[in-house]
Amino acid sequence: MKKLILDHSFTPSPLKSINQDLSELTTENDPDESVFLKLVTQRDEFIQNFLENIPEEEKINFVTAELQVNGALVAYAEESFKASLKQLSGLVRGRKAVNKYR
Repeated sequence: MKKLILDHSFTPSPLKSINQDLSELTTENDPDESVFLKLVTQRDEFIQNFLENIPEEEKINFVTAELQVNGALVAYAEESFKASLKQLSGLVRGRKAVNKYR
């Protein structure tokens, strides 16, 4: 999968670090879903806290830019889910075939 671009002009430095880790994880062939969940949760907690502490105008700019990034993360998660489901289906079919020929 191509590398996700998670930073925008309003991304604060601490969030850039989390985004870099997430972006690197998404380029792996078989990324660890538990690490993905941990990083996304960490990212969400940071953003929630960040939004509480910035002025309204900055908040609007940040949230507007984050919508696109969030969409990319959701698309990645959905694609990963579909790939996992396909892999699981293949394993189930293989198991049934093995049991059939026993």
